[in-house]
Amino acid sequence: MSNRNIRIQLLARELLANPSRNIRDLSSQFQVSEMTIRRDLQYIKDNHLISPNEAPAKAVASTPAVHAQAAYEFSEAQISHADAKRRIGAYAASLITPNDVLILDTGTTVNALAENLPEDFPYTVICYNSNILPYIRARNNISLILAGGYYHTGSMSFESKENIELLSRLRATKIFVSTSGVERTGLTCSNQYEVITKQTAIASSMKKILLCDSSKFGIIRSSFFARLTDMDMVISDTDLSEDWVDYMHEAKLHVDLV
Repeated sequence: MSNRNIRIQLLARELLANPSRNIRDLSSQFQVSEMTIRRDLQYIKDNHLISPNEAPAKAVASTPAVHAQAAYEFSEAQISHADAKRRIGAYAASLITPNDVLILDTGTTVNALAENLPEDFPYTVICYNSNILPYIRARNNISLILAGGYYHTGSMSFESKENIELLSRLRATKIFVSTSGVERTGLTCSNQYEVITKQTAIASSMKKILLCDSSKFGIIRSSFFARLTDMDMVISDTDLSEDWVDYMHEAKLHVDLV
């Protein structure tokens, strides 16, 4: 990941923590010109790295409104479309090969993958969530790298400046990405604090695989983290509409339905 991308991600995190910061202070903190900070702020606005409710008044103009949503709770999401998630998770696990370096994203569909992780060959798992730890912490064939920080009980995930810096230094052969909503405008999640972690993890991975049941398509959540076309492969269930399948094929995405 470039120094600019790391700076932008850390800048967005700083603005979320301290929305009253002015451009001069930010320029001094990040040791770049005020013009560079202005460009970075415009990038943050254009790419929706900060949601409307969190955007700082002094630095970033308000972004377009998004659909209202209920707070994400991992335990509740795990129940929704459980059969489809189990099939998606089991199929995704079959794509893991010896000596892979994997990033497992936060989310219940990736949790279904964790339940099916191979046991008969070595590989590495990088994660920033607690829910998958019971499936991997005692495995002799798995080398575990945990990116920690502040713990969010709703999503069962960690976030911190340090976990961003760690993820930016690592490289994975595959990432299995989770999302709360898929639209042609991009992939969204329910929690703004997840965005920078997800983006850093995606940027650190060679192959990007989206795990998403059909109920998520056509849904928009508040926090944009990637374009659908940033993915190399999409795994969903057989209830997904032909329109969505055709759209993704036209976008040159590999699509597997299970």
